[in-house]
Amino acid sequence: MFALNKDNNQYIFNVGIYLRLSREDEGTACESESISNQKDYLLPHVIDQGWNLVDIFIDDGYTGTNFNRPGFQRLLKAIEEGKINLVIVKDLSRLGRDYIETGHYLERYFPQNNVRFIALNDGIDTFQYGNSNNDMSPFKSVMNDFYARDISKKVRTSMNSKRRSGKFIGAFAPYGYLKSPQDKNQLVIDPETAPIVKRIFEMYVNGSGYAHIAANLNDLGILCPSLYKAQKTNFKPNPKARLWAAETIKWLLINPTYAGNLTQNKYTTISYKVKKLRIIPRESWLTIEDTHEPIVTKETFKLAQQLMATKTVGYNNDPKVKHLLGGLLYCADCGSRMTFTKTQKGIWYCICATNKRFRECSRHSYIEKDLEEYVLNALKRIVKASEVNREAILEEGPKAVKRRKKTPEDHLAIELEVTEKRLEEIKRSIKTLYTDKLKGILSEQDFIDLSKDFNEEREKLIKKRSKLSEVQLQGKESQGINEDILQIIKDLLLDFEKASRNVFTKLIDRIEVSEDKRLDIRYKFKASPEVQN
Repeated sequence: MFALNKDNNQYIFNVGIYLRLSREDEGTACESESISNQKDYLLPHVIDQGWNLVDIFIDDGYTGTNFNRPGFQRLLKAIEEGKINLVIVKDLSRLGRDYIETGHYLERYFPQNNVRFIALNDGIDTFQYGNSNNDMSPFKSVMNDFYARDISKKVRTSMNSKRRSGKFIGAFAPYGYLKSPQDKNQLVIDPETAPIVKRIFEMYVNGSGYAHIAANLNDLGILCPSLYKAQKTNFKPNPKARLWAAETIKWLLINPTYAGNLTQNKYTTISYKVKKLRIIPRESWLTIEDTHEPIVTKETFKLAQQLMATKTVGYNNDPKVKHLLGGLLYCADCGSRMTFTKTQKGIWYCICATNKRFRECSRHSYIEKDLEEYVLNALKRIVKASEVNREAILEEGPKAVKRRKKTPEDHLAIELEVTEKRLEEIKRSIKTLYTDKLKGILSEQDFIDLSKDFNEEREKLIKKRSKLSEVQLQGKESQGINEDILQIIKDLLLDFEKASRNVFTKLIDRIEVSEDKRLDIRYKFKASPEVQN
């Protein structure tokens, strides 16, 4: 591989200069680490030594913890083709920051291929056998690895801080949104795709399944999220992902971001060396409420989640058949879902899924039409009782209001209001600190330190607000049937043919079916005991 100069009995070295700068280095390294300065430092040395410069290999914006870089791969190819027998870098960290991989190239790959390696600034030269700096190279590699680990930890901390502050940190905005031109960490509605997101939610809560929605969008020729993103940005999609799929619809429907609550931390890399992504469990997602304009209302989003939670499983393969109570029926004895099946005469009935699959428990069979009739009669009784109660309340009138004292619900509302006010104060305080940072009154570190306490308090208050809202909602439900629920029931009774499963999901939590045909209906509101079943 080496050419021998017959005149002076010396090797003729064919040199490849390797230059690298990562994004982390751009933010933390001194100016001398830039690509142009590395080149200016190495090129004169190569010329002074009288070596043959074959090529300069550059990786600008590539991490040192991964050796799968285009410039470096091109360098390896040149080595294997016999074009290069000397690799020179400014310092060892430019070769890489993973001490295991760096050690592989220094101790094995370069020697096996008779390649001389020089890290000029570190004094490392693998052809100078008495050079003590060569012995230090493993320790330098370890220190470079520690540096990469430390940088990764600082970047993660910074990113987590931004997430908790309600700032969007993704490379691309979620489908339906854009990054604000004024603030890349703020989401704004995309007028092109937001109506499609809204359409998906509306179709789902009105009874359409994931596959049906995906097929409908494909029939309309609407670009799937990955192709739309590729059309508008430098994103490179998977060539196979060219159509809407059921999984895409589901992933979109479970994202709280569309209800105005920014949700991040859904993926993470395995480590600072291994960039492969893994999905984080949904319960560990980080959601900050009310950070941007919603595409769908919170009520619509909540209803979609409820429908998914009560999704029917394997009831039948005929998409034209609607089981209005599907997903709401449970066996009163074993607690498993009830599944629908059909007789040879075409009559639908439900039976215990445990009995059907494992021949355990008992059948608990109930004809579907009889079930629907029973539930409708129960709802009629609720409407009638509610109208009687409302007339009694109207007769009592203002007298009841005057003598009314503050209830636990009132105190709950006051506590919720105080929490909301404090959250607004924290928001204003953080904005003030940020303004002071921009003006130079506060340093970056001071801003981070001062914001940290506010962010921690805000996180606690948001959890508190969520719990208070939940208790308040439960309190409202326990007070009795409200006008909205009453109207839903009336509309249902007026035109039962137009009823859909999501209507029953709004009214009923579950229906337990006993073997002796008794039904226990658990409503999502408090009905009078005498009309509950």
